[in-house]
Amino acid sequence: MTPPAQGLRIGVDATSLIGPRSGVGQTTASIVEALVTLDEGVDITLFPISLRRGGWVRHAVTPHSRIRVARSRMPGRVAAAVWSRVEWPPAELFCGPLDVFWGPNFVLPPLVKAAGVITVHDVAFIDVPETCSDAVMKYTETVPRMMQRANRIIVPSRFSAEQVAAWMPDEADRIRVVHPGVRRVFRERGGPLTPPRMDALGIRHPYAAFLGNLELRKNVDALLKAFQQVRAVHPEAQLVLMGSASVGWDAIAARHASLLDTGSVVVPGYLPDEEVAAIVRGARVFVYPSLYEGFGIPPLEAMAAGTPVVAAKTSSLPEALGEHARWVHPDDIDGIASAIGEHFDGDPDASAIEAARQWAAGFTWAASAAKTLEVFGEALDEVRGGEVAAT
Repeated sequence: MTPPAQGLRIGVDATSLIGPRSGVGQTTASIVEALVTLDEGVDITLFPISLRRGGWVRHAVTPHSRIRVARSRMPGRVAAAVWSRVEWPPAELFCGPLDVFWGPNFVLPPLVKAAGVITVHDVAFIDVPETCSDAVMKYTETVPRMMQRANRIIVPSRFSAEQVAAWMPDEADRIRVVHPGVRRVFRERGGPLTPPRMDALGIRHPYAAFLGNLELRKNVDALLKAFQQVRAVHPEAQLVLMGSASVGWDAIAARHASLLDTGSVVVPGYLPDEEVAAIVRGARVFVYPSLYEGFGIPPLEAMAAGTPVVAAKTSSLPEALGEHARWVHPDDIDGIASAIGEHFDGDPDASAIEAARQWAAGFTWAASAAKTLEVFGEALDEVRGGEVAAT
């Protein structure tokens, strides 16, 4: 790709940067920060699609002279519904002239001259709809139109590429895999959480850790059932569930109220990245029994932090974790309990931990940004080729 004379002007749907970050928000922020570091010709306009809270994104990424924020003054859900039906209003109306617009959160606005790239992280709303909220299920109506509008479609894994192509076969030739990266805070050789902070959060050693939305799809219900068995053998063990409450959590918490009331399970809520990484580093084991993943960043970050991982052998997780996890079946409560319990007996295997750390080191946000930039280039070349043909 030959960049425009004035550089590459990229618009980004920054709605996922509003409020506590999910995995999509972490991915968006990490790619944006890596892009402006990678290429001095890149200028980014963050476009939060929100009626009132759009200004929050100014503090969601590291300040940079080539990152600015545009405002939509549009409710996000209304905008997605409208844009799935009509070609107005275009992103350039809010962002100004653009070369490429990237929708990292399943939404791609109409565009006048810019190339469009959308990320589809997974199709859980097609494959495991019983685990999805009503809001996510609406993606079955809106995402197809967004994909058809896009010049290129980014997915985080080969697994997701296959699932998306099976769902929308006419779009298969425009799908590109861009693996995500590991946040620096997990790769740094820091220490565990300080004792005073652990006391404040109610965490004590030894403990197992989980990071992700507390929801049906992450199989938290099975994790709590398994941990009840672990406590029967290791009554001193704790489980730390880090993440925001999501689909099905209230019912899950009600079913396990007696366990949660014992103090052996700590649910600290949303925490800063530095504290999350410190808690993961201090854990005996990181457990991720998820039913379905588009990639699976949290267990990969745990590997980077030097913590053994127990994970369900489902969907994209073998692709993300290679041969470095202790695999379990997501429905095998006894197997999950046994795998967790093993890590409360004796010392971890140092060579296995180092091998897992080296595997995780191969996934960086710099590499993700470089690949993303290549995909942007493909999309832009396609648009320019069309303009030349039309002329």
